[in-house]
Amino acid sequence: MHDAAGNQRFITQSVLHIRTQLMNPTQVAIDAIGTGIGSNDAATTESKRTELLAHFDDLADKSENEPSHDDQHYVSRSDGVGLFQSALSKIFAAVPNLQGYGDWNPLWVITEIEVFVHKVEAFLADIHEDETGKKQPVWAAIVSELLRLKTFDDRAPYPAGVPEPTQLPETFKMVLLADWGGDNDAARRIASDIPRQTPDFIIHLGDIYYGGTKFECEKFLDMWPMRLNMQDPKSALQPIGSFALNGNHEMYSGGEFYFNTVLPAFGQKQPFFCLENSNWRIIGLDTAYNGGRLKPQSPTDPMNTQWNWLIETLRKGGKATILLTHHQPVSAHQADWNDSKPLREDINELLQVDGIGDDAIFGWFFGHEHRCALYRDSDLKFNARLIGNGCIPHEVQKEKAADPGCNEVDFFNKKATAPGTNTAVSSFAKLSFVGTELLIEYVDETFATWGEEVWYSDKGRFGGSKFVEYDAIQQ
Repeated sequence: MHDAAGNQRFITQSVLHIRTQLMNPTQVAIDAIGTGIGSNDAATTESKRTELLAHFDDLADKSENEPSHDDQHYVSRSDGVGLFQSALSKIFAAVPNLQGYGDWNPLWVITEIEVFVHKVEAFLADIHEDETGKKQPVWAAIVSELLRLKTFDDRAPYPAGVPEPTQLPETFKMVLLADWGGDNDAARRIASDIPRQTPDFIIHLGDIYYGGTKFECEKFLDMWPMRLNMQDPKSALQPIGSFALNGNHEMYSGGEFYFNTVLPAFGQKQPFFCLENSNWRIIGLDTAYNGGRLKPQSPTDPMNTQWNWLIETLRKGGKATILLTHHQPVSAHQADWNDSKPLREDINELLQVDGIGDDAIFGWFFGHEHRCALYRDSDLKFNARLIGNGCIPHEVQKEKAADPGCNEVDFFNKKATAPGTNTAVSSFAKLSFVGTELLIEYVDETFATWGEEVWYSDKGRFGGSKFVEYDAIQQ
């Protein structure tokens, strides 16, 4: 990731400039399109140019008008803009003399519009050489790279089969990460802290930024902390103990590299799984393949496999079940609460299936929103924990209550990375299981623990020790 690639104003101006270049069929533009699609046929490239113009019109509208979601680093929830950020970020990484370009320098970020536009256009006119040795202006290289990428509309085939349950010991430690898949400083600090926790399992709840491309998924694996030598980040990945869920950003590029790069590296055959022992059952689910849904949308929907497997798994009962997903089933914020409505409807229908019941879900950890929050358990059918603050810089949370009609929160993590800043801390959840007891600690990138709570599988979800906050910022 790069600061300029996460600057919404920079993204919008870059999109507008490239659209202008595509409006005039110069040889450079035609060559960029031909490079991207692997064809120099005049009719084919002209057809693609017309298609790209409409696409860039859409990108300009979305990048200019998308709300910030309180993120300080712009991460678009539009798949098209996300892929544009992926292409740009790859170019930044490939050109050493651009590494410091736009790094929140006030002279760069806060400047007169005319000067800003000139800086963007000057950058896009620089010559970029790709991995094949092809040289072209940066704007043309972005066009070529975008045309090589798959999109959500061209989703990768869904992995076949269902997973066998992974048998857990009675005592073990697990780390949960969400929205951590960005190669930035916060993600690196989190990765360096995790080995200190000595986990037996590490699970990522999804989102490899910006678009789940091959380049980004390989970076994700390079940073993954579950190594054969936990003190050596360059040692090989451990063959067991790692799991990854699908996120909406992985699906921006059709999920191809999540399925074909990340899962094989983890030895994970399907994007859903079950880990269990005699007291606990932990189920990881794919909510991203169908855009935030669990329930299949047709008889031929590949998500039927996961849905039917989930029904049969929940019918077994007898254990405290914890769900893990990328998307949120609840939210304290109106826009995200509205977005999560289809998932809530799916869950409500699931809990009405014969043999499952309203109390089938003990707890649920999820991401997607770049915040950390503990929802009010008494208002819900399950203990709900949002841990989506894995690495994306976002504003310190100031709210004390939910938006009208949304889900109330008992605790928001309101800690900043340093006193006096407005950048919220990134964190992860550490789960320590000992028999029927589960200690949950929320650990942040400063190596401090925000607070902890205890759940007991045999006392019901209201029978644990309530959350204790260590930094007293909540008040």
